[in-house]
Order: sequence, then C-alpha cells, then structure tokens
Amino acid sequence: MNIGEQIIWLDEVNSTNDYASKLSAENISEGLVVAALFQTEGKGQRGNSWESNHNENLTFSAILFPKFLEVQKQFLLSKTVSLGVFDAISKIADNVSIKWPNDIYIGNGKVAGILIENSFSSRFLDKTIVGIGLNVNQVSFSDDLPNPTSLKIETGKHFELVHILNDLCKSLTIRYQQLIDKQLDKIATDYYQNLYHNNDYFQYSAEGRKFTARVVNVKESGELVLETTKGEILEFSFKEVSFCGE
Repeated sequence: MNIGEQIIWLDEVNSTNDYASKLSAENISEGLVVAALFQTEGKGQRGNSWESNHNENLTFSAILFPKFLEVQKQFLLSKTVSLGVFDAISKIADNVSIKWPNDIYIGNGKVAGILIENSFSSRFLDKTIVGIGLNVNQVSFSDDLPNPTSLKIETGKHFELVHILNDLCKSLTIRYQQLIDKQLDKIATDYYQNLYHNNDYFQYSAEGRKFTARVVNVKESGELVLETTKGEILEFSFKEVSFCGE
C-alpha cells in the first residue's frame, strides 16, 4: 500500500478532511489522497481553523483503513503520521521537531499541523482521515497566528507543491508500514527523540498555574509526562497543558 498512489487535486473545497470522509464511504483503495489548492473551512486542532493562501501551501487528507489497530492505541497513528511529516521536512530544513501531540516546528515556528479523525464500531479502528496542512510558499500570515513559518521563510526557496506532496506521501508510507509491521519501539523512540524542547526545561501552563518542567515521556495512550524542576512528575492529556506563550 502506497499513500498517494492515487491523488485527487481540487482547486477549492471546504475541507479536504470532509471531502475525503465522504469518499471513504465508497469502494476506494487505502492511501487515496485528496489535495486542495484552497480550503474555505480548513480544520485545525482544538476546533481552530487552518489559514492558507490559495496555491501557496499544501492542504491534503489521506484515507487509511487501520483495522489492525486497537482504538485504545490510536495515538500510535498520531506518532506515525507526525514522524512521516517530520522526515519529509527534515530533508528540506534544519532544526525540525514535533511539538506534542502532532504539530511540526522549524525552530520556534509552526510549519505544519495534523488533524486525525478516526472512526470505529468495535475495539479496532475502521477508518482514519489524516489531514495535513503544510506552509510551503506563504510568507505573510495574519497577526492572529502566534508563531507561523513556512518552508520558503526558512530556506528562501520556492517549492513546487506537487513535488513536496509526493515526498510527503513517500515518507508517510514508510512510517505507516512500520506501524503495520508493529515496529512500535522504533516509532516511540523516534517520536520522543524528535520532540520539541525534548529534555529541556521549559515553562508550561496548566490549571491556572505556571511551572517549569521537561518532557520525560509520552505514554502509548498519548499523555504527556513532565518532570518539574522540583522533581514532581505530572501527566497531561491533550488540551490540559500548554507551552507558555501559546
């Protein structure tokens, strides 16, 4: 199975995730990708929208059928996809990292976001829509975004969207095959080693308090495990903790 072996390019769509979700109800091959030059209602994490100028960035969704993966282990998909995007961008730019749970950073700027929507009717997943937004050639962003960057900002180069998408699909295929082959230790190790501010003390905010801590682990179920400067071990689920300044 190769992600992106079949790609549907759209000039404009409300959301590639929504479009792909409708397609997934039909008899299609796993790995089909829907890419759009512009999204009118692009989705981001935490209910946010994803800003992207027309024909300057990549916004696409891949349809997967990970029926081998238990629902309680679905965060493994997040790690896998994050690593696939990380691998592709690392071939282009330096200082790339994964910011928990699945944003991709170059330095202190966010270059890509990932939205994974799973469906299931048993203890195993039925289908997954993997939505990815990557800032490629856009150099000007709205003031509402705290720290956006793009491949062009970081490298000074202009990129062909089709080529970048093909490279991303290849990297995603390699990482997804690792998940299929149950190379879980490699996925976990690679994910942790490439985390943003991994093992460095940084200011966090949770439940109205600010504290300094470092990442010591990410559990299989997705919780972030932090150790404060006082040696206190804290665990947080998604949305329960944030980097100060977010």
